[in-house]
Amino acid sequence: MTTTVLLAISLSMLLYLAIGYWYSKAVHGVGDVLPMFFGKAAKVKDHREFGASTVATTISLATVIIAFFELVPGLGLWLLWPAITTAMGLLLFGLLVKRIWDKMSTYDHRPTLHEYIGTEFNSKPAALIASVFTTVGYLTAFAVELTVGSKFLSAMLPAIPQWITVVVICAVSFIYTGLGGFRTVVVTDRIQMWFIWLLLFALLGYYAVFATQHGWSESINKIPEQLRGLHWNSGLISFVWGILIMNLFLFISNMGLWQRIAGAQDPSVVVRGMRSSVFQAGLSWSLFAIAGVATFMLVSPVEGENLIVTVLKSMQGSPLGLFVIFCVVLGLYGAMLSTASTQLIATSHTIYEDIIAPFRKKGLLERSGLKIEVFWSRVILVASAIGAVGVVELLRVAGFSVADLAFAIYGAALGLVPPILMTLFMDRSVTRRLSVPAILAVAGGFISCWAAAGYGKSIGDGNLVFLSPVISTVVATVIMLVGWLFVTKLAPSGNGVQEDRP
Repeated sequence: MTTTVLLAISLSMLLYLAIGYWYSKAVHGVGDVLPMFFGKAAKVKDHREFGASTVATTISLATVIIAFFELVPGLGLWLLWPAITTAMGLLLFGLLVKRIWDKMSTYDHRPTLHEYIGTEFNSKPAALIASVFTTVGYLTAFAVELTVGSKFLSAMLPAIPQWITVVVICAVSFIYTGLGGFRTVVVTDRIQMWFIWLLLFALLGYYAVFATQHGWSESINKIPEQLRGLHWNSGLISFVWGILIMNLFLFISNMGLWQRIAGAQDPSVVVRGMRSSVFQAGLSWSLFAIAGVATFMLVSPVEGENLIVTVLKSMQGSPLGLFVIFCVVLGLYGAMLSTASTQLIATSHTIYEDIIAPFRKKGLLERSGLKIEVFWSRVILVASAIGAVGVVELLRVAGFSVADLAFAIYGAALGLVPPILMTLFMDRSVTRRLSVPAILAVAGGFISCWAAAGYGKSIGDGNLVFLSPVISTVVATVIMLVGWLFVTKLAPSGNGVQEDRP
């Protein structure tokens, strides 16, 4: 099994590094690394790239695949709920992408999510605060994906010291993302999505062969009865509501998706790409849930070992099993890198353009043609990645599990959702009078989510961790609604706000 795993990871590394090197040849300025302008190398070519890239980034090795196979003994087919809500969230975002595209089209460049917020609310502090909180969340999510994922894969290579495996696996994501920038991320995302499909069909195909050889009825009966159906209990309430709110609204505040919209060259690419992503996400996530439950046909849980590792070990005695292991590892590594590289390029874009650029003398157009700016964008990318790993290790020492971090990280980003929705459905003459509520909503959502998750963790109340995204959303929504009511109903209108073109 070790040789098979090492072969799959090595071939994947060579492929991704080669793609990064190939697309680095087209990098002549920072606009070729980050999606800032039309007609540059940093772009999404068609709706197929958009759809596959979007779905691949949602399938995290740490917070989806590993989590699913860890949670399946307790949740069973309730893991279909995250699949359904993810598809619902992408469908909701798909209904908004044309509005987002139209809003972006009024700018003389392709703005980041945070620049957009700052412009629509006429508030540089709102843009900066949103950038800082988003960066903290994305860096944490990136580090979780990279550290948890690489340690998980290294466990399948016991003959190699873990620190060597972790360092090498992590370094690949830095290198190919830094070389080719956004374009490389999109291209590799599509390939990684193919590998994820290969993982699913190889694994489910092996289950089918096993059940055929041992009898379908006997094999299915090995699955505990409580895992084969949807059995409700009061302990699921927090999980159901937390997942619903988080997955339904998360994509609206997702910097990675806003980057893909900015990189698209035509609105039809965005609209058609989102349509295809809804079906692909719903299907792939559902198959992971089914694969987790079906694992019990082959093996029983082993203390301290993830169920997917247990089932892979059971396959290593046959040529078919080794082939399936090879396919599964391709998919696992692809899932890790697709999520990590998207988070890394989104974070570096945010730090470079939204946090550092406002304090520089040179404007975007002046900087876009300078080769040195490519170097600085890459330095920011690598430095961000290294710093993030340290932060996550501290959180893990504090007792946060992968599931805890997922709810806290992604739930905190929901504080951006109410302000964003207001900009999409209200005129600037209104939103530019809501700059203070927007700042408070973003900050309040972030702080309340982490406070709820942290307090829940400290007192051992997992339900409070699950509900942290709901708390973040409610806090931000209340702040924005109160601000809107004050501005439109109580404060005098006609304050002379001008509709300036960004």
